[in-house]
Amino acid sequence: MNKVKEEEKINTEEIKENVFKQGKWLRLLFVLLFLFIYTWAYVVLWLVAILQFLFNLFTNSPNSNLSKLGAGFRVYMVQIINFVTYQEQEKPFPFSEFPSIKK
Repeated sequence: MNKVKEEEKINTEEIKENVFKQGKWLRLLFVLLFLFIYTWAYVVLWLVAILQFLFNLFTNSPNSNLSKLGAGFRVYMVQIINFVTYQEQEKPFPFSEFPSIKK
């Protein structure tokens, strides 16, 4: 019974050490920054979508440069999602190179 109580004890020193690790708080700042970027990214998405529609409307085909931009933008948004959800440790652009588009 005594052994069970020891295992159930919360190691407050370990918790305190984990909470005060500087890297975790720095990561929080980066997560907040990238969430801010992600929140405003819808403006870029709207612009690309409207411009692409207009190109398609007047030329009957989408603009290839806007298509490349949209593909890169999509990959970048996925990188942000992966970073803020702790799927990846590497920080997205501008702290690393802009993602390349895989064909």
